[in-house]
Amino acid sequence: MWPAVGRTDGGIDGKRAGNAMDYFNFEERASQRDFAGMRDRIFSPVVGLLARLRVTPNQVSAAGVGFLVLAGLTPPSLAWLAFVGMALYVLCDGLDGPLARRTGTPHPGGLLVDIVADQLGVIVLPAAAVYHIGAWGPAMVLFAATYVAFIGLVIYANELGVKLRRFVRSKYVFYLLYLASLHFNRDLVTLFCAAFALYHCVETFATLRRIYSFHAARQAASPQDAPPPQKRRDTP
Repeated sequence: MWPAVGRTDGGIDGKRAGNAMDYFNFEERASQRDFAGMRDRIFSPVVGLLARLRVTPNQVSAAGVGFLVLAGLTPPSLAWLAFVGMALYVLCDGLDGPLARRTGTPHPGGLLVDIVADQLGVIVLPAAAVYHIGAWGPAMVLFAATYVAFIGLVIYANELGVKLRRFVRSKYVFYLLYLASLHFNRDLVTLFCAAFALYHCVETFATLRRIYSFHAARQAASPQDAPPPQKRRDTP
């Protein structure tokens, strides 16, 4: 909902207040700013209407989570309703940030709400896939857990200023595969999630190594603790 982490006018997508808290690589940030500007122009009439109605960014995020839950509860026989729910979920993700800027209410707390709401789809839909289409449970659990762990480390690394290598984003592809699975009433997500669970493990390890090296280098560069000065003894 206000994702990349850290929004104001200077944030990745300007959604909420913060410094560099987001889950984009250094190389991606310029393109993300361009995309955010285009998105804001497209959504400007809707954002203006929401502002006049005094709808808050948190309410938009909460509505998005509600649409996500609706999509997750929808059985294959009503796959079209899941499509609508996911479309509205993604729409709310694009509206809450611009609304925060329009109403002058961006702040770090709202940013945190945005990040959580934005990642809930990777928790709700794997569970729904197990229930509705018989996806393999271990693959779904590992996919969700490794994705959330990896994204959390990426956010932390960006806060530290640790440069990460480019990585493949799997969330929206998974959403599309889940909706296709509902439509065709067959499991199209298990193999994808199993493969990306392994990929997330590899990237998590690589990210941990870079963060560890960063802290080790910073500690080595810091001055060693000097022994406390000894009290001078005056001689008579």
